[in-house]
Amino acid sequence: MGPKQIYVRFVSYFTSFKKLLRDTMGAHILKKWRYTEKEDIVPVNETMLQEILRIQAEGFDSKNQEKLLKYSKKLRKIFYVIKNQDKVAGYCIYYLKPELSFKGLKKKSVVYSIAIDKKFRGMGYGRKILEESIKEMKLNGISSILLYVNVNNIPAIKLYEKIGFQIVKKIEDICGEKEKCYKMELKFA
Repeated sequence: MGPKQIYVRFVSYFTSFKKLLRDTMGAHILKKWRYTEKEDIVPVNETMLQEILRIQAEGFDSKNQEKLLKYSKKLRKIFYVIKNQDKVAGYCIYYLKPELSFKGLKKKSVVYSIAIDKKFRGMGYGRKILEESIKEMKLNGISSILLYVNVNNIPAIKLYEKIGFQIVKKIEDICGEKEKCYKMELKFA
């Protein structure tokens, strides 16, 4: 095995270890999670998954549906569903990204996926689910929230900016192969 192969293998192991550590610390944080009362916003349950997958497929690559199902079990406490009467109007799912620093543990979260059903777009559902879930993130000591949005998704970018997210940088291949996205962050003081 050559030096390049050893390096590639080391990077792969290190990346896997980092993810395992992040997920373990995230699971520990979720054990102590505190909820806020949210009108028309509920945690995901099995009966909602087909509708959520349909909504997700309308706007995103269907390759991520497997991860969405995995997260629906693993991250139920931070997988929010907004309803209009008895219909799923949209969803927002986060994952936790704790970081160790000289000041201790910084609790960050990342919006893994957010989508509103086409029938309910432009009615304030996206803003409401984000604002309500952000309140709960603050209550639980989250220091900032990250998200990634396609540079061409102007309505979403405008919404995120109204809420207080700021563009951190432009990156490729996060939102899809050969697609450009903005990394945006909402920091809490």
